[in-house]
Amino acid sequence: MIRKAALAFALLATSCATPPEPALEPAITIPAESVRLGVMVATLGGATVFADKAGQRFIPASNTKLFTAAASFHYLQGIDQPDPALGTSLQIVPGEGSAPPSLVIVGAGDPTLRDGAGCVTNCLHELADAVAARGITSIADVYGDDTLFPHEPWGMGWSWNNLPFYFGAPVSALTVNGNAVALRVGPDTTEGAPVMAAWAPGDDVMRVRNEAVTGPLGSENLLSVLRWPGSDEVVLSGSLPADAAARSYFLSVPDAAQTASARFVRLLAARGIAVEGGAKVRSRSESGVGEEIARLSALPLLQSVINVSEDSDNLSAEVLLRHIARAAGGSGAKDGLDAVNAMLDQAGIGRAEIELFDGSGLSPYNRVTPQATVRFLSWAASQPWGDAFRAALPVGGKTGSLARRFRGTALEGRIFAKTGTVQGVNALSGFLIAESGETLVFSVIANDRPADANSVLPVIDKLLVEIAAAN
Repeated sequence: MIRKAALAFALLATSCATPPEPALEPAITIPAESVRLGVMVATLGGATVFADKAGQRFIPASNTKLFTAAASFHYLQGIDQPDPALGTSLQIVPGEGSAPPSLVIVGAGDPTLRDGAGCVTNCLHELADAVAARGITSIADVYGDDTLFPHEPWGMGWSWNNLPFYFGAPVSALTVNGNAVALRVGPDTTEGAPVMAAWAPGDDVMRVRNEAVTGPLGSENLLSVLRWPGSDEVVLSGSLPADAAARSYFLSVPDAAQTASARFVRLLAARGIAVEGGAKVRSRSESGVGEEIARLSALPLLQSVINVSEDSDNLSAEVLLRHIARAAGGSGAKDGLDAVNAMLDQAGIGRAEIELFDGSGLSPYNRVTPQATVRFLSWAASQPWGDAFRAALPVGGKTGSLARRFRGTALEGRIFAKTGTVQGVNALSGFLIAESGETLVFSVIANDRPADANSVLPVIDKLLVEIAAAN
C-alpha cells in the first residue's frame, strides 16, 4: 500500500520536471525542486499511509481555518441555534432640550448582516423600517458602535497590499456586506478616454480618483486598483484594453462602523427621515447609554463556520476567533488564539508543530506541519462535534472551494477538505474515502512556488487520486 503511494508521488514529481503531452494532461511547468511539498496521509487510527517532509513547518494559508472552525465547535455552545444576543440592534439616545434624538447601530459580532435590494432577512434596512414605524421624522446623528470587540481591524502580519480588497476587510463587531463594496470598471468606447467606473447601488461610500485610460484593442491590461490603508479614496491608474470585459472589484472599506452608519443615514433618507448631523462612530466610553428600540435576528453561528470552511471567508473566520475568545473568558484575537492553542494542547500538539497568529490564514507568520495537521484532524474526528466539523468542509467536485476540483475522478464526492492559497502557497487538508472504502486523513502543503509558475493544484489533486486508488 505504501509502496504504491510512493510510486504515485514519484511519478508526480517527475511530471513537474517534464510536462506531459497537453492532449493527455494539463501542462505542469513547476519543477519539483522549485516547490517545497509536504505530504502526510494516515488512517483514522494513526497508521501512516504515506509521508514526505511531513514534519517540516509550512505556511498553511487558509488551512488555518481548519483550527478556527474546529475551535468554534469546541467552544461555542448551541452553534446551530439562533442566538438573540448575536442580533444587530438599534438604540435611540434622546437629544437635549428640543434637539432630535440620535440613533446607534450596535454590532453584536454578526458577520452575516447584509443590505441591498435582494436582502430579505437580517438586513440593515429592517432597522430603518423600525425607525419609520415609530413616526420619527428627524435625527441628530447616526452612530456605528462596534465596541463589543477590541479595535483590531487587521491580523498580525497582514500585508498592506491585501488590505484594500474584500479578503483583507477590517474585522469589526459591526459588519455589513462583509465590510466590502463593489466597483465595476470597464473600458470606454474611445481609445485614450478614461475608463468607466461605477459603484454598485448603495456602495458609493468611498471616493474614486480615476486616472486610468482606455488602451488600444488587444493591448496589455495594465489597470491598477489601489486604496491605501486608512484612506477612503480608490485610485485607478494605468490602462485597460478597449476590448476588455468589464469586471467588478470588491474592495474593503476603511472603517466598518463608519461605513455602517453612513449606509444607515441613506436608508433613513430614503424613508423621509432627515439626519441633521451625520454618520459617526460611537466610542467605547459612550456605549450602553441608549434605549434599544429594535433588534435583528441573526443567523446561527454555524452559518459563519460553513462560510469559513466552504467559501474560505476571512472576515467570518476572524469574527469567529473573537467569539471563541469571549466564550473562553477573553475578548480579542490573542485571547481567541490562546483558546485555540488550549484546544491543540488537548489534542497533544505543541507550538513547534502548529503556531498560529490569526484565525483566517492571511498572516504569513502561521506555521504548521502536515504531520501535526493530520493528527489534529484525526483527533477532531473523534470529538462529539467531529461529524458536524467534517460536514462543514467543501466536497470535491460538489461544493465550496472544491466545487471545480476532482470532477470526473474517483474522489468526486469522496474528498472533504479545506483549501488554502496565498502568494506562493497551495494547501489542501482533510479527509478522503479510499478505493477500499476506508477513510484516510491527509494534509498536502506546497510552499515556495515561484510567482510566475503555473499552479501546483493539479500535482496535489493527482497525488491524492493516486493514493486513494492505491488504498
